[in-house]
Amino acid sequence: MSRRSIVETSEGGRTEIDYSSLPGVEIDRRIRAYEERYGAILRDYSLSFSCDAASPHELNDIMDWERLVEERDERAHKYRENTRSR
Repeated sequence: MSRRSIVETSEGGRTEIDYSSLPGVEIDRRIRAYEERYGAILRDYSLSFSCDAASPHELNDIMDWERLVEERDERAHKYRENTRSR
């Protein structure tokens, strides 16, 4: 399944991100950047996150971060399934 998002760019436009086409290294780099920015892994940060108190920028970050983690986890699951069946 392909995960795609339309996100606002800093130039005021929009761009589509196809998470399934991102290299694993890029996914890991972006996840680490969010962990450094917000000081926690997604699961822990989500426990204290409030949509009502979040800025639009933070909401976009969280959506992107969630999709990156989902894509990474799905790839890891597929890898484990493929190595088990050998």
